[in-house]
Amino acid sequence: MQIEQFDPKTQQDQLRACHEMLISGHPEDDPNAPPMSFGMFRGWWTYGFSGEPQQIWIATESGEPKGCYVLELPERENKTNAFCHVVVGRAWRRRGIGTRLLSHAASQAETAGRRLLMSNARVGSPGEDFARTIGARAGMQDVRRVLDVNASLHSRLPELRERALSRSAGYSLRFWSGSTPEDVAEATCQLYAALADAPHDEAFEPATWDVARLRAAEERVIAQGTRWYSVAAMHDTSGEMAALTQVNVDPDVIDWAFQEITAVTRPHRGHRLGMLVKVDMLQRLAELEPQIRQIMTFNAAPNEHMIAVNVELGNRISDYFVSLEMDVADATKLAIAN
Repeated sequence: MQIEQFDPKTQQDQLRACHEMLISGHPEDDPNAPPMSFGMFRGWWTYGFSGEPQQIWIATESGEPKGCYVLELPERENKTNAFCHVVVGRAWRRRGIGTRLLSHAASQAETAGRRLLMSNARVGSPGEDFARTIGARAGMQDVRRVLDVNASLHSRLPELRERALSRSAGYSLRFWSGSTPEDVAEATCQLYAALADAPHDEAFEPATWDVARLRAAEERVIAQGTRWYSVAAMHDTSGEMAALTQVNVDPDVIDWAFQEITAVTRPHRGHRLGMLVKVDMLQRLAELEPQIRQIMTFNAAPNEHMIAVNVELGNRISDYFVSLEMDVADATKLAIAN
């Protein structure tokens, strides 16, 4: 079996082969969500989630693709960590290919000076089983919830909005579609920084944001061909951005939307701003994207405050995901041991 690196920007055939392998395993790996479209996949494997350097490798045998992986090697935070997602085509699983790919990825991480390999998997999936079999350590869990967008939800939104407004005097809402306007770009980066105090694994360093990183992340979204919307709560006196929620809509996934960030900065918490911006977003989506029937969102399991907002809105639990980590030195030995 040959494992070769390729450039996802120029080698589209290999990229499509990787996407097809990912989709082939979807019924086992993540049956409660829609398959990832090629546009979303291309944005992820071409640009990453925040513009950090990454490597893309594909495994073939007699010219037939059997597996692949993306390895992210951050240069700003997490300089001793590498983030890896291994894919094995469904027809080729349980033949040692995943082990060889992970060991290969660990060797690349070791060369880059990394000590810890990190990933995640849906609880109960083949990916989790594989990770536990090779000795990966489980970390914090994320909970995926789904909001059913229907008449019942829309009938409750006006009351939820009024209750939020009763606590949020002194704040105004601002909406935009697509790239962040220049006049709030810096404020948006400061808002993203509020995620640093959200629950996370001890070995993970939250990202720090500036306008250059924000624009790099937006480049990925543009490459994905998705539509994305933002609602911010602005503090009238200071002009600070106090809260932000963002939703992504993939035109190739007909009736789903994907919740991105929702955050409230620490000085402005306790004013129901999280609920206010989410309700405003839902009411706007009813007009802008009336085909939406489900919205997917993730929260760290210990994040009680945001979970409370989502539960009040009516989100139901879909699945649990677990973060996974393994020492690079141990992962490099897997292919030899097997």
